[in-house]
Amino acid sequence: MRVEDQDYRGMREYSRVDSYLPVEIRRVPLEQKAALRSRTAVESVLTDFQSFPDVEDNQALSECLKILNTKLDTIINILTLQRTDYSRLKFTQVNISAGGLSAPVDMSFQPGETVEIRLMLPSVAYIVFYVYGEVIRSEPDDKGSYLTSVEFTEIDEDIRDRIAKHVFEKQREILRKMKRRE
Repeated sequence: MRVEDQDYRGMREYSRVDSYLPVEIRRVPLEQKAALRSRTAVESVLTDFQSFPDVEDNQALSECLKILNTKLDTIINILTLQRTDYSRLKFTQVNISAGGLSAPVDMSFQPGETVEIRLMLPSVAYIVFYVYGEVIRSEPDDKGSYLTSVEFTEIDEDIRDRIAKHVFEKQREILRKMKRRE
């Protein structure tokens, strides 16, 4: 095999970027491994609210109450979200791509282990993504954590696209900052 072919094979499939994101990585028990499916939680608590119609009859009043109920449900969802584990996701410096991520975590994992990754992206407020992956590497760092690299193995293509979009936006931001310095 030519040297250029070896170099090309070593290239990653997706662009990567360093980002500061709310993330949590946990070990998946063996009995849960067969049923893993990536998903999103709290699809969106933000709603396009309608204005109240003029109240002239019972049907208009009914519509007003439905709109008011939707607004109250949204407020309750936001308050509930703040009290759930989602608000406790720890902001962490990660290196992320649409194919996987590397992050410091508090525990050591074995290569080949399956993990669940919960993360939020800044461009998609109030949505937590659950993706699953295989640990590629987990090595102690100088801060008492373990730098853990994970390849996504169970990820919905919509979630992968959202992560790729986040990476692209971060790369554009980096390029803009570099241009300003010149």
